[in-house]
Amino acid sequence: MKIKRDQITGLTLVILGIILFVLIGQFKKPMTMEYPGPKLMPGIAAFGLVVCGAGVFINGCRQKTEDNVIITKAGLLRIVITFAVLCLYILGMKYLGFLIVTPFLVYGLTTYFAKASGVETKLWVRIVFALAVTAVIWAMYVPLFGLELPVGELFE
Repeated sequence: MKIKRDQITGLTLVILGIILFVLIGQFKKPMTMEYPGPKLMPGIAAFGLVVCGAGVFINGCRQKTEDNVIITKAGLLRIVITFAVLCLYILGMKYLGFLIVTPFLVYGLTTYFAKASGVETKLWVRIVFALAVTAVIWAMYVPLFGLELPVGELFE
């Protein structure tokens, strides 16, 4: 039996979801029905990774045809770098908080993916985009839903 691309992708997604569950388990705020806390949204994303990864893996096992190209080195490198950056983001939020770390994450990832795809964007556009994404997420999470985002252990 040969391992197929869908099986590798599905298994990778499941493993990433489990790792994210472990990382968000380090947040100190408990999840309750009155206040789901900062674990809710990343927890939903991690759950989605596990469920979707399991589905992709099962579909890969049932598939009769085989793919020749599993993944290119450049694609694998992008996946590894993105996952490492997301892990650092979660750890950064633990110590520095959402409002400090998120603009840097968004700016860094948009710059990285723009350069990887050959798209030229101006510096000020990426900065404004990173700040806008951070502001929109904060505005939805804090005033609209009445929830807290991590402020960071250094600022508590």
